[in-house]
Amino acid sequence: MSRDVARAAHPSATRQKLKVLVRADPDVRSVRIIVHGCVSPVNVHGLDLVVRRAASLAPATDVTLDLGEAEAWDSVQKDLEVSSFTSRLASAMPAATGIRLRVIAPGS
Repeated sequence: MSRDVARAAHPSATRQKLKVLVRADPDVRSVRIIVHGCVSPVNVHGLDLVVRRAASLAPATDVTLDLGEAEAWDSVQKDLEVSSFTSRLASAMPAATGIRLRVIAPGS
């Protein structure tokens, strides 16, 4: 495989690249993660890291993952549910079970 073909096949070279904006209120009581782009099996777990980081800012932080302006592959729809996020995060970080997460579905 040539370098150009490999580069074109990489997720960051296509619409699979996510653009993420994180907004927090001054007291860090709420964090809104606004996502643009297309959520795919390749990049969905990157959202786990952003959610985990946002939730770790303060103990009682409300985290909203806003996928309203994003697209998502059909195969990852189940992965974008709150229960899926909390399950994945709990395995990586036991304190994650108390995350107060709200997810706005893609295209909402």
